[in-house]
Amino acid sequence: MQKLYVILLLILAGTSSFAQEHSFELWNKNQVEIAPWEKISITVAEKMHYSPKRNTLDLKYGEIFIGHQVLNWLEYGAGFRVSSTNLQIGEWLQENRTMVYADFGKDLKNFEFDLYNRFEYRIYKSLNNYFRYRHSLRMKFPAITDWGLQFYLQEEAFIKLNGEGTHLARFYSGLTAFEKEHIEIKIYYALQKRQVLNHWLSGDIVGLNLSFEI
Repeated sequence: MQKLYVILLLILAGTSSFAQEHSFELWNKNQVEIAPWEKISITVAEKMHYSPKRNTLDLKYGEIFIGHQVLNWLEYGAGFRVSSTNLQIGEWLQENRTMVYADFGKDLKNFEFDLYNRFEYRIYKSLNNYFRYRHSLRMKFPAITDWGLQFYLQEEAFIKLNGEGTHLARFYSGLTAFEKEHIEIKIYYALQKRQVLNHWLSGDIVGLNLSFEI
């Protein structure tokens, strides 16, 4: 239990230290995964970003992925997302996104390492379309309890392939609060760095993910 207290204090301390200086958002993602055939999965998800300061949604999207678990350490697949971003002027910017991915996983003793790779093509009506690469590395620590309480750290970066390079990065510290055969609950804090007009802006995120398998 002492480990759990230390982890929670680190998350809360990080949140309180940044929230006064940076933008702050609450994120929620809900997803359902089904396996209609052996080693084939279909995942449907929705996500919302909420700004308490402005009392409005900043982003909302729905997506679907089809994946193939070809090996126990390798999964690849493709997906499509429809997203709307609040431009803060009463207008919503819609994006259609096609994605392909390849994820790798490895267990080292009681630690889990996952490497995520995704290529995206972002399509807009009023902006230029472009390709983007998303890279992420996650490390999960040994489980603390029998019901799957587990601490994890994760980083991710988004690189525009039109010559502009990295424009978005996030660093996560979180907990898999509950994990059983058909349900998983995650809570996390993330520090976000986003490039806008050649300036890097910081933001703080507290999120909740709910995942269900059928």
